[in-house]
Amino acid sequence: MADNIKTFPVPCQGGLRSNLDPLTHGGQLPGSALRMINYEPALRGGYRRIDGYTNTYGTVPGATGTAVLGVFVSSDINSGIFACRAPTTGNDYFHYWNGSSWTTPSTTGTPTMTGVTRVRSNDFNWGSPKLIMTDSINPAATWDGTTYTQITHAQAPNSPTVSENFANHMFLAADPSAPHNLYFSAPMDETDFSPSAGAGVINLGFKAVQLKSFRNILYIFGNNQIKRLTGSSAADFRLDSVTTNLGCLAADSVIEFNADLLFLSPDGIRPISATDRIGDIEIATVSKPIQTLFDQFSATEDMTDVTILPVRRKSQFRLFFPDKESLGIIGALRLSGLGEGGVSFEFSQLIGIDVYCGSSGYIGDEEFVLHGDSAGKVFRQESGNDFDGEAVFSLFQTPYLYMDDPLVRKTFFGVTTYMLSEGPVQVNAGIEFDYGDTDVEVASNYTIDTTGSAAYYRSAVYDTTDIYDGNPSPVKKLSITGSGNSVAVRYVTTAIQPSHTIQALALEYGLADRR
Repeated sequence: MADNIKTFPVPCQGGLRSNLDPLTHGGQLPGSALRMINYEPALRGGYRRIDGYTNTYGTVPGATGTAVLGVFVSSDINSGIFACRAPTTGNDYFHYWNGSSWTTPSTTGTPTMTGVTRVRSNDFNWGSPKLIMTDSINPAATWDGTTYTQITHAQAPNSPTVSENFANHMFLAADPSAPHNLYFSAPMDETDFSPSAGAGVINLGFKAVQLKSFRNILYIFGNNQIKRLTGSSAADFRLDSVTTNLGCLAADSVIEFNADLLFLSPDGIRPISATDRIGDIEIATVSKPIQTLFDQFSATEDMTDVTILPVRRKSQFRLFFPDKESLGIIGALRLSGLGEGGVSFEFSQLIGIDVYCGSSGYIGDEEFVLHGDSAGKVFRQESGNDFDGEAVFSLFQTPYLYMDDPLVRKTFFGVTTYMLSEGPVQVNAGIEFDYGDTDVEVASNYTIDTTGSAAYYRSAVYDTTDIYDGNPSPVKKLSITGSGNSVAVRYVTTAIQPSHTIQALALEYGLADRR
């Protein structure tokens, strides 16, 4: 009888797939996910429950019930963390973290918060580090660590929305009063917009959504087209078209990632390199594995307010929708094969992180991924095991696996899960047969418990614990009962606990007759 029992191994790889038919999904990509929430594709294999976030920085000073309008990371100024929020009174909306609390400097100028919905920032250094901030209502303003100063030059834009340092000129764009103009300052002087000093204005022919300098090119993203600017001064600046058939939906979706620029287009997430090289053909979209999911979000969410944050140490980015359901998407690079080949993108879903705005960057050699929420608080992601005191709900479900023949009934005896835990963890496992057919008996739910965490080399005393290099065993075997033509395995966590990685699973089964 034992000789009739077969094993079906399932390495966890491929990420969430939303646009595959059941036969292709379960037959050709068994290690991908039918559903995956708050798990992240790990760079070298498996699916890891994401880390939490903590309210490290408390509440930003400001009017009760208002959102954080901008949060920034800049390693060269003050402590490196800044935020903007509408004030209770007056006009001092800019704050910096002094290491233990928020400090509110006095402004030079009279900014108004009426109509401000987002404050965006870039840092630059032309002899001393500075931030430049834009909000589409007030003049652009700089912060040098001591003084907040508005740029009020007569030929500067009145209320730009976006900024970028390119070729030692400060570029400003998307002023509501002159939406098609791209302004640039004199060299090495963000306050001087005199043509005689080397400043100028370029008519784009469309309203800019975002500006981004990348590899000696300034990319100008519009809603329906993209252009690029090359050159080094007013004498040789040249504007060329990248594409006239698509553009960028959200200003805060443009990020540098994996030696490229990514941005949110109407058909998903695109790299600028492929778009620039081959125009608007479909293959340039990296988010095709979850295209149907993007289509659903496009129908229900405000795509213009999407925020994308890179998490560089994990080779992933996170896309957040500013809605009450706190939805999002993780895109992560996965090494092909055993790490000897190239890389590909894998995806999963996020639920439970209220991101109104965000920023990521390094302070020293430490990466900070921050977000401001709709209630005025700033949080640090990649921190802790919970969502500011709330448990992280996580779900991974395999596709329906049919082991080469979808019309032959199988009897299932067991599932072995290869799981690496980072501490004591309890994971609920469930089994479903035949695509959830209610006429097929559903097996009971099961519980996988682990104890302990990895002991790092030279950090533990030999023979003081029976745990070395992870769990007592990374192999967790469950005896199951049930039969069907296909089976799906589901893993769920609902408690505050350390993270874990589901690396692979293996099913034991026997063949019955064809019905």
